[in-house]
Amino acid sequence: MINIYSIPKKIGKIEIKNRFVRSATGERLASEDGRVTDELVQFYKVLAEGGVGLIITGVTYVHANGKGIPNQLAIDRDELIPSLRKLTDVVHQYGEKCKIAIQLHHSGRQSMVLENPPAPSAVFEPTFNVMPREMTIKDIENTIEAFAESARRAKEAGFDAIQLHAAHGYLLSEFLSPYTNKRTDEYGGSLENRFRIIEEIYKETVNSIGKNFPIFVKMNVDDFLEGGLKLDESIRIAEKFSKLGFAAIETSSCMWEVISRTKKELGWHPSFNPEARTDIDSKEKEAYHLPYAKEIKKVIKIPLILVGGIRSLDLIEKILNEKNADFIGLCRPLIREPDLPNKWLKGTGKITYECISCNGCTASLLSGSVRCSQKKID
Repeated sequence: MINIYSIPKKIGKIEIKNRFVRSATGERLASEDGRVTDELVQFYKVLAEGGVGLIITGVTYVHANGKGIPNQLAIDRDELIPSLRKLTDVVHQYGEKCKIAIQLHHSGRQSMVLENPPAPSAVFEPTFNVMPREMTIKDIENTIEAFAESARRAKEAGFDAIQLHAAHGYLLSEFLSPYTNKRTDEYGGSLENRFRIIEEIYKETVNSIGKNFPIFVKMNVDDFLEGGLKLDESIRIAEKFSKLGFAAIETSSCMWEVISRTKKELGWHPSFNPEARTDIDSKEKEAYHLPYAKEIKKVIKIPLILVGGIRSLDLIEKILNEKNADFIGLCRPLIREPDLPNKWLKGTGKITYECISCNGCTASLLSGSVRCSQKKID
């Protein structure tokens, strides 16, 4: 019997060999100036060998004023193209038709490393104690150009696609959200105005790299903040993405300031509610973005990548068979078990709950490179 999760499916012009996507995960394994390191190459080699069909890189900044974390990967200058090619080469060499997309990112107000970063509006960010400066029209124009130029570099470096990060309270998410966008010009107010910067980035990027290079987008279905983005507007945004020409949508939620912190045995573990919920220990708690995805799927004509606490293979098959998503995004489980897709595809090993959703990996990212806090490192 052929299982649906093993059946290839196209996103735009590229064919993904199975339905498993490594959802973007910050690694903090680049050099301090954003270059690819041997450690990062090895990290992606292991992921590619693990059987996932598509890898989306961790957050990669398109401009120095959008850097969010130390040792973050960069794509803001041409001199980095040979360095970035090391990633695409290793994935294509060891991944048996594995594809790799790079996530283009600007941190906006959510930066751990910048004191006065640009943002749509000067709205204080409490998690990192940051007061951003409101962007001028010239700042916005420069940011649009930075995204388009980064897309060009990605194509030249051998990536199969790009993903715009418009979720989790980073810059593009901040423009979309009425919680963080208080502008009164053409980039604020109505949904059409708040959407404008992404539309202009998309059009400028297509002008730069052509229509055949797939452009994905990651979006919030809900900010989970009073006055923030809610499902009714997210549905309209998703429909606009689909009509504009994006190749795929990945659904997620939340901003950083929704974090609560809980003292656990292994230390302080950030508990995102509900973008990265902790303690997913039963099937009923899995796929917490699924209700939102079902609504968004009704209005789009492009593939949907569903991420969020998915741990069970039979649930994955049910979601795909019922066409509530086209691909399954995995983040924390692949930090724990980078070869999990191979185990599932070959019918070996444990099926669920090796990853206990403790968010120890997120805590490790705040203090250093990402790792599973539950896993003994030999």
